[in-house]
Amino acid sequence: MRVLIINMRQLIVGIIVLLVILIGGVVLLVSDPLSVSDSYRPDVESVFTTAPVSGDEFNSAKPELALDVTVEGTTANVKMLTKNFEFLPLNSEMSDPTMHGQGHAHVYLDGQLKGKVDESEFLLKQLPKGEHELRVELTYHNHLPYKVEQVRMIEIK
Repeated sequence: MRVLIINMRQLIVGIIVLLVILIGGVVLLVSDPLSVSDSYRPDVESVFTTAPVSGDEFNSAKPELALDVTVEGTTANVKMLTKNFEFLPLNSEMSDPTMHGQGHAHVYLDGQLKGKVDESEFLLKQLPKGEHELRVELTYHNHLPYKVEQVRMIEIK
């Protein structure tokens, strides 16, 4: 009989703990602790979060990127075909204003950053045999991404 009483106490304590957790979860869901609904305030002046647009800011479009990759031996010749994008030299000053539609590219091979490119064509030399994932991402000159990228699988024989 004593064993049954100890197990009953544990059962009652477990039920109480479960109820407290459930009630706490419901309260958190209803109370909106992050004040998400308060984030839109039309009376507060907007803050620009993107770079100014070079040229006509009303007709600027998101940059586009296509890759033309040719492999000869252990070298891959990569041509970046861009639209609405202008390459800037990597040594341009970080204090220069960041303009939409300008920047450089980050080159990744098998998930690792291999370099930054400020021209539309580059070579990847002495690649090991096998299949490799090439990813090229367009960025502003301050290295923030445009979220425009292309991925190609290349095979070195």
